[in-house]
Amino acid sequence: MENEVRMKKVLDNMPILFFSLDENLRPVSWNHECERVLGFSSEEILNDPNFSFKNLIQVKEEGESSGFNPGFLNSDFKNWELDLISKEGKLKLVSLSNISSEFPLFGSTNWFVGVDITRTKEIERELKSSLKELSDFQTALNAVSIVAITDKAGTIIYVNQNFCDISGYSRDELLGHNHRIINSGYHPKEFFTDLWKTISKGKIWKGEIQNKAKDGRYYWVDTTISPILDSNGKPYQYLAIRNDITERKETEEKARHAENNLKILQDRMSPHFLFNTLSIIHSYLQTNPGLADSAILMLADNYRFLMDQANLQLVPFDIEWEFMENYLQLLKLRFSDFLEVESEKEGNFKQCQIPPLTLQPLVENSYIHGLRDRKGKGKISVKASIQDGKTLVTIRDDGKGLSDANIHSRSIANISERLKFYLYDSEVRIENHPEGGAIVTIGFKSAKN
Repeated sequence: MENEVRMKKVLDNMPILFFSLDENLRPVSWNHECERVLGFSSEEILNDPNFSFKNLIQVKEEGESSGFNPGFLNSDFKNWELDLISKEGKLKLVSLSNISSEFPLFGSTNWFVGVDITRTKEIERELKSSLKELSDFQTALNAVSIVAITDKAGTIIYVNQNFCDISGYSRDELLGHNHRIINSGYHPKEFFTDLWKTISKGKIWKGEIQNKAKDGRYYWVDTTISPILDSNGKPYQYLAIRNDITERKETEEKARHAENNLKILQDRMSPHFLFNTLSIIHSYLQTNPGLADSAILMLADNYRFLMDQANLQLVPFDIEWEFMENYLQLLKLRFSDFLEVESEKEGNFKQCQIPPLTLQPLVENSYIHGLRDRKGKGKISVKASIQDGKTLVTIRDDGKGLSDANIHSRSIANISERLKFYLYDSEVRIENHPEGGAIVTIGFKSAKN
């Protein structure tokens, strides 16, 4: 008897629903968890002769099963889920199991244990809804964006089909590698250093990046990189979402380059330049008419170039070279007592193209920054050659050399950007020559489509 009391006390205080029913489905036993979940006290249940377990079962529409079959009373260890109506009228979803009738407790053989799974099911439904929303979002994202996920070291662990399509690489070629596989070389090292500093701190990075596809084609992407944080708030993966903005960037670049070309054109056609050159030509009309006639023809050719070619994206290298040579000779004509010039071109440049107004501004830059303030005679030499399919041009002066202030001149920066935009594998370097003066080197391969 004492053991039964102790057992009943334990069962009454268990954190699960524990109750028994008689053959008419009237409760015979009702523990505290039943009271907490359903709101009916044991006194209300046990002292009401009209109360039946059926009162707790939600009435379904005709043809619908309530989920509870009284026949389960005669079976062992069956499990089912029931919507039970609490005292407040709220539905409580309970997972029930009956205990084998071979083990009667306190004189009853129809015992049941249950767990309130109302909140669990709500969470499950919310989770399914969230997963569906996430799936729908992922589907929409994959339809329009270029998506990649990397580990914390930057190794690619996921790419969507759009990434493969725009880069030209298959998934197998991308997975296990980092994004250097599509590095175009357009951005300086500091660009990516800043990017990594930002995301490694758990911050979102946004920017525009030029990448290089497998076939050598360049493309631009508007990029957002979001760190995925672990339980300690540290990034363990990175999600990169990109959108192709190549067409927009090309339009912007073309507009900007057209504006720059117009500015250069205006500078080259300035009355000051024309007046000074014509003054020199006039002085030679009496002393050297042949040279004056030649200079007039060169000046006319240059202005014809400025009118017909300067607004184009690319021109044949030979035409650009001729424009530069004419300018070089006119420069020598103006400063014959102080300037020596030479130009040398080796190779077949018939298939070579270059943005107009590339070489002449570099020559002018060499004179202005290298020789104009020099005492005594100076020299500018321009050489062009083709090596291993790459065009190389050097412009060297023997002037005072470069200081930090003019290493990064605006005209050289503009030329570098134009070459990168229109030509493959382009480079522009300016440095002091070991024998004195400065040298500018430009190199490029074929034009981009």
